[in-house]
This record gives sequence, structure tokens and C-alpha cells, in this order.
Amino acid sequence: MKLPIISTLSIVAATATTLASFAAPAAAITLGVDVIDNSPFMKGIGPMPIPHATGTFEGNGKTYEFSVVVPQGLGSRGATYSDFGFMSGEVFTSLFTEDLGRYNPGSGNDNDWLGTCGISIGEECTVQYTFEEGVTYQLGLLDRGFGGGASNFSGFGVAQKDSYTFNTATDQSYPNPLTPDYVANNPDKFLTVAEEGAYFLGMEDGMFKKDSTNYYYDYQDWVVKVTHESVPEPGTVGALLGVGALGFISRRRKAVKR
Repeated sequence: MKLPIISTLSIVAATATTLASFAAPAAAITLGVDVIDNSPFMKGIGPMPIPHATGTFEGNGKTYEFSVVVPQGLGSRGATYSDFGFMSGEVFTSLFTEDLGRYNPGSGNDNDWLGTCGISIGEECTVQYTFEEGVTYQLGLLDRGFGGGASNFSGFGVAQKDSYTFNTATDQSYPNPLTPDYVANNPDKFLTVAEEGAYFLGMEDGMFKKDSTNYYYDYQDWVVKVTHESVPEPGTVGALLGVGALGFISRRRKAVKR
């Protein structure tokens, strides 16, 4: 008797499709933010307008994890109070909230507050969020000024995969263009965070300007790690493969007995 080829192949194809979805590399986590590969990028004084505005993006129903816990160095470094989150319509949703501004007012940028989890960031420091399909979002900061009263949305940022290097003090002027040699020769002025496969978002609050045509932008007012939702462990993938194979064998046996 002929085997029910269509039904059998359907099982194998479905299993293969499932496995492929797990095995395929995750798409770039851009979320409307320009991806760079040369941080530190555009530090110091630059022309108006500030480059690398965040764009809007459509939700895809996937869950992303945002973290300011590890590696060391993540968090807020801007002099003002601000929240990291996103706009959707006219509503800003905060993912992380900063409770403190500059570390020591009047001490200058060299003593800028390192906005770390549990100190100036008082709420959850790792957050998972699912961006709904068909909904438009824009990542950015809600800047509350020096006294915590203002509420201005600022949408500027860059993203880099695997690692991100940024200056340790906010709104500092460096050589423009900033060279790798300068960074290497001034290790006290820069910090690198790294984790393979993760993206790091360097957000700019856009608050400060040198004059009417030149702005500070250093993309470290918030530095946030973002990753895709977790994928099944290798054992789970193996189990799925086994299910597909068993289905194929079962169908074949039934067809032979007929």
C-alpha cells in the first residue's frame, strides 16, 4: 500500500519549520534606534540638530528584556532626573525611573552620579515588555530637569551589539573626531560594557547646548542592555525533533499495516 506521503511530509515540514525558527539567529534589536559599530560615537560638541534621533517602530508581538543590572556600568549618567521608556501615541511609559540627578550638585561633571540599581534607580532594574502588533512606539527619555519638575520627551540614541564604550562623566568635550588612540590613552575617561549577543542602547537627553547652533551629545545619559525573549534550551529542541521523527515512524507503520 502507498504511504500517505502528504500527511507524513506535513509532520516533517512542520517540525523542520519549528526547529528553523529556534535555530535562526535573532534579528537585530533595533527598536527604531540607529545601530553603530564604532562607539564611543559623536562625543562632545556637535552641530544642530543632534544626530541619531530615535525613529518609531511597529510592535511585533515579541517580548524584549531591558536591564540596567549587569554588566557593571549600566544605568543613568545624565545630570538631570530622567526616565527611560517609550512613547506610544501621546503617552510615555517608563521602564526605569531615576530618583536622583547629579551626584553632588555644584561639584562639576567629574563627580557625575552613576545611576545604579537600588540607589538612584529605585524600582525594578530588569523589565520584560511585549510590544503589541500594530502599535507604534518610540524609545526615548522623559527628562524631568534638575528639580524633577519638567517633563520633556527626548528621543535620541544609538545601539551597538556585544559591547558599548562611553565617557564616564556627562557632557564632556573631547576631540572631534574622537580617535581610538585618545580613548586608549585616557582609560579613566571611558567605560566599556559588554555581553555577547546583547544590544546596548546609549540614550541622549538632548538637554544641553553650547550655544544656539551647537549641542552636547554623548549618548550615555542612559545605557541600557536589551535582549530578545529567551529561546528553548537545546534539550527542548531535541525533544521537538524526536516528536517529529516519532510522528513520521508512526504514520509509516500504520500505512504498512493497511
